[in-house]
Amino acid sequence: MTPERPLCPCGSGLPLPRCCGSPGSRPRPGDPDRAWVEAHVMGEGDLLLYGRLQEELEEIEPETFWGELRAAAGPYLAGGSGRTAAWHARLDARIDQLVARDARFGYPPPYCHKGCANCCHEVVYCTDEEAAGILAYCRDHGMVLDRAKLLRQRTHIAFDAQGHHTGETTWSDQPREDQACVFLSPVDRTCTIWPVRPAVCRVHLAEGTDAFCTPHNGVPDPEARGIDYVELDYQLSVVFTVHRTSVRKTLVGLLLEGLCREG
Repeated sequence: MTPERPLCPCGSGLPLPRCCGSPGSRPRPGDPDRAWVEAHVMGEGDLLLYGRLQEELEEIEPETFWGELRAAAGPYLAGGSGRTAAWHARLDARIDQLVARDARFGYPPPYCHKGCANCCHEVVYCTDEEAAGILAYCRDHGMVLDRAKLLRQRTHIAFDAQGHHTGETTWSDQPREDQACVFLSPVDRTCTIWPVRPAVCRVHLAEGTDAFCTPHNGVPDPEARGIDYVELDYQLSVVFTVHRTSVRKTLVGLLLEGLCREG
């Protein structure tokens, strides 16, 4: 087993030597992108790396890594009250661009299509702003959430005293119908909140088949074949870091909190 790389003492949460490279150091002069990300994205916490960004950090220069993070974060942080909808639109457009690029090189498109919903049977992470948008969409469209199902689902997600998901789950021990997202139509296996679905649902792309998309209690199926675009990993990493507290509550936890506030 390969030993884990020690983390940089600067507090970034990233490994040596691809971070500062020397004990006790801070961003080097001439490294404005990293300083910007630390100030505007990370704040007092660590950077949450999504997808294969850890591998990316091993392969490219740190300056490029931090520059990509800043480029991903800038439009979101400057987006104002409509930033989540604008971010979702950028993600959708970028996915279309990436799929079209792959097609030019002969790669098939993602398997995902209407009614293929195996990925809709797992714990979902999202921001508080995404959850608020979903609840507003439900109100506007007269949709009544199945609070009893959400409460049953929550008992299969382990939370700490602060209400943050610990990573432990018994999600797969539920009946199959309870594993399904509360927004998955049992009639045609489609998403009933498609326009405002969370970002993770947009970037979760399968290659060849959806037969292995469902993890078992949080552990991915070893046969799963996903399409991981690193360009999207940068996007999820910066937004999840900005919203690190709410993301750890999971979609189920955020929805229940919102329903409690609404009475």
